[in-house]
Amino acid sequence: MTKPTILVATWGDGLFAVTGERRTQEIANQPVRGLAPDGRGGALAIVGRHSLRRRAPSGEWATVATSEFELSCCMAARDAIYVGTDDAHILRLSQGGVLDPIDGFNNVAGRDTWFAGSAIVNGQRLGPPLGIRSLAANSNGTIMFANVHVGGIPRSTDGGRTWQPTIDINNDVHEVRAHQVDPDIVIAASAVGLCISRDAGATWTIERDGLHAAYCSAVAFSGEAFSSQRRQITLQPREEFIVGRSNGMET
Repeated sequence: MTKPTILVATWGDGLFAVTGERRTQEIANQPVRGLAPDGRGGALAIVGRHSLRRRAPSGEWATVATSEFELSCCMAARDAIYVGTDDAHILRLSQGGVLDPIDGFNNVAGRDTWFAGSAIVNGQRLGPPLGIRSLAANSNGTIMFANVHVGGIPRSTDGGRTWQPTIDINNDVHEVRAHQVDPDIVIAASAVGLCISRDAGATWTIERDGLHAAYCSAVAFSGEAFSSQRRQITLQPREEFIVGRSNGMET
């Protein structure tokens, strides 16, 4: 049986591929973030803050596009690639290999109330800027979600042309993830608990039972252990999803 390859991105030492006992450094001496599947058996990543790269299933990396914006995350949805930036914009990869801004995202209701999770101390900015933390699309690619820090989770139902706010921005969302099979299930890690939507992001509930603490910095699905017929999720992190914290420190 072929062993799976795990990609590990780092803040400054590049990216490593781990297959069984073998570890290979595929990208060296650069920050790598925003790892995401490319929908073709490969992967996408943001390298060096300004470069979008793709990893082929065979393991070779190639630059797809570069941008003057500081890039933060990326995703593939249907036949398109979207990229979030550290100044809260979303770009779409054109057929010519150019990352073009999505104007509709700049007009989302409530954008003027978003704020950075950072402060200026002694002339230096401490903490993260106002930016896109993560992007996700539901399993059939019809609805997209953008996790803004701090600005909630705007969603688009028309391929990114228009966006609508969905969750209280003061919940301070850190990551959004859509289920890989059920198009209605979306989860998010936030400062107030695990946020769960059973209607593709239209409404949200917040779960805290079973968590070590309410503050969550990351979240991921693990398996498909929920009832898709009743749209019910029982908070059993070991079976359904993984919630991460960072020693209580805000990220």
